[in-house]
Amino acid sequence: MKVLDRTQRQIEGLRKWRNNKFKGILNYPTGTGKTYTAIMGIRGLIRKKRIKKVLIIVPTITLKEQWEKELKTHKIINVAEVLVINTGIKTTHKVDLLILDEIHRYGANTFKEIFQKASYKGILGLTATLEREDGLHQEILKYLPVIDKITINEALENGWVSPYKVYNVAVNFTPEERLVYNKADNSFKHFAAQLGRGARAFQTAQEWIKSGDKQKQGIAGAYYNSMRTRKKICLSNKNKINAVNSIIDLFPNSNGLIFSATTEFADSLQEKLGGIAMTFHSKLTKKQQLYVLKRFKDKRTKVRFLSSVQALNEGFNVPECSIGIIAGSNSTKRTMTQQLGRLIRLQPDKHATVINLYTPFTQEQVWVNKRMEDINPDLITNCSLDEFINKHIITQELCEII
Repeated sequence: MKVLDRTQRQIEGLRKWRNNKFKGILNYPTGTGKTYTAIMGIRGLIRKKRIKKVLIIVPTITLKEQWEKELKTHKIINVAEVLVINTGIKTTHKVDLLILDEIHRYGANTFKEIFQKASYKGILGLTATLEREDGLHQEILKYLPVIDKITINEALENGWVSPYKVYNVAVNFTPEERLVYNKADNSFKHFAAQLGRGARAFQTAQEWIKSGDKQKQGIAGAYYNSMRTRKKICLSNKNKINAVNSIIDLFPNSNGLIFSATTEFADSLQEKLGGIAMTFHSKLTKKQQLYVLKRFKDKRTKVRFLSSVQALNEGFNVPECSIGIIAGSNSTKRTMTQQLGRLIRLQPDKHATVINLYTPFTQEQVWVNKRMEDINPDLITNCSLDEFINKHIITQELCEII
């Protein structure tokens, strides 16, 4: 059923949480107000004098700062403490309410200790993307169920996020790269056939690499090496650098994010783009990251794009960003949802454009198709780089005529 009012929809989620004895996960996409929903829940419980102490666990310093700002704005900072997970698991805690932001992060053996370290009456998990490729979300579900879920399609239909369009844009290898890829691909198929092909091959390789049998270990090792080579050559496709440059030229008045798979590729992009882009990734110091973000958010500078590696997938909030270029990624729908969430936060008159760059006739094309499975097909266009550029130019010319 279509619900037009976002606050009403958030309250519905809180009611489900209450009906489950204040234990559960809200699975809401970025931009639909996970933090605000939790704050409404805190305020309601304070008003009813049901809680006096709240602990909020987050995965990053950036999110800690954002939470503390929101708590201060809503005048509930005195009852709530915000800790980064690495700190949170070092000591025990006794609280009335435990909130786990980005709860999908806490399935790993180390981080799931938070469930034992904290004693609580109520617990609320927040995530845009619970499912993990490694299956560790099942560990989280042992402690908490998903009690409410909003899909990106529901959020879009109700106008809670900005409208968007996704373009899967094919970028060919250089001739030299194609030769390297084909060699690695043939090698991969050869060894996969000996291991059982598909998912079975991967499972067998895991067993053989630990077997102690040198022949089996050699086959498994060759299988993994060819897999890594295929992946590396796809993600570092040199033609993508010029492709990103050409695409950015089409949007001279827009701000955006470029997602790469490696810091080396992100740095190469920044070098190509010059002063309009800055690199932001985990190899920068905290001071350097803050400087980059300050420059990017300052409208007086010419910096319009951030060239990033996953560091901006969570906790980054700049609603003005409307262009997203994914120059290299993986097959996970979770990553795609996080990246999309950085771009579709509601902003008046904004229409976001997301461009997935991929190398055709390679495994990367398979990855793109897989991570797009939860996106409405009507929002997706598949094309070559030239087709995308020509389509955009024609659209711009029509807009100017009208």
